[in-house]
Amino acid sequence: MATTKIGRPGSRERRGATSALNAPRRRVHALAPEHVGELGSIAALAVSVLGVAVLIVGVTLIVQGITIGSRYDAGANGPPPDLAQLGRLPLLGGAGLLVLGILMTAAPLALLADVRFSRVATILLALIGGGLAVLGLLAVISRPGGDPVATASLGLTALILGASALILARPGR
Repeated sequence: MATTKIGRPGSRERRGATSALNAPRRRVHALAPEHVGELGSIAALAVSVLGVAVLIVGVTLIVQGITIGSRYDAGANGPPPDLAQLGRLPLLGGAGLLVLGILMTAAPLALLADVRFSRVATILLALIGGGLAVLGLLAVISRPGGDPVATASLGLTALILGASALILARPGR
């Protein structure tokens, strides 16, 4: 008569499901997919929210570039001779910011949906947006009598986007 060795039932299944203190693992929140983690999903959400803000600024600049002619009175002096050129820079800058805002909004959402290469795209877009915020911050600071609201908002934007890029680029996730 042969006997088989009987182990404890479920010991192998239970080994991975509990921690060293025999406490059950926490479940992942619905906003934080397991492939991103909680901190990574917060960073992705921050990039996406700032992407919406950049999108709004882009639309504002486009409207300003289109309507710049209506700001000048057609009275005695008339509009300046290079009126068409005055609106070109806000129009092109607004179009660039509009595209950047759309990409900064879409890439983190793709990251949360686990689309291939979306983590790299989100990191690159956060770095590009943070770099542009630093350039804008330097431009505001270099002018005499700079606006403190613009300085604070550009500084916080650069800080948040840089921190989000570092969080998303950390190894192991």
